[in-house]
Amino acid sequence: MENKVLQRNELPVIKAGLGKRQIAALAGQTVDGVMEADSALPLAEAIAAMEEFAKQVRKDERFVDRLRDEIIMHNGRMHTASGAKLEVTEAAVQYDYAQDGGWRALTQQIEALMEARRELEAKLRSIAPGKMWVDHETGEVLEGPQKSSRSTYRITLSK
Repeated sequence: MENKVLQRNELPVIKAGLGKRQIAALAGQTVDGVMEADSALPLAEAIAAMEEFAKQVRKDERFVDRLRDEIIMHNGRMHTASGAKLEVTEAAVQYDYAQDGGWRALTQQIEALMEARRELEAKLRSIAPGKMWVDHETGEVLEGPQKSSRSTYRITLSK
């Protein structure tokens, strides 16, 4: 990868745009470096900060408007030197169906079914996994759901 240079902290400085394969290779190299380092904490914090930075920039209307204007100047579609494609597109189209009686009736049925499902899930969660329980009023036999989880991490950036 001739378009990167390592800084003192061994994180790469990107000098040009990257494609998905280059990003995957760079990510792999970065994780390999972390595996040899004393700690993964600095990289985890840097990634969280970069994600927050990207989120803040992408939601800033000034940036979005400026970028849209630049793309429009190129007939609504353009490619960068590194091959990224940018297009003006419509997003978040919304329709208001609330005035239709049939739609409202279906929505009420869906909400009632969702509430019944939430109640059943709460009842099932109260039964130990793999154990059976009989509702003495209805005779219904319920079995506790299997439970699984995956351990990961969370980073909360300071304000």
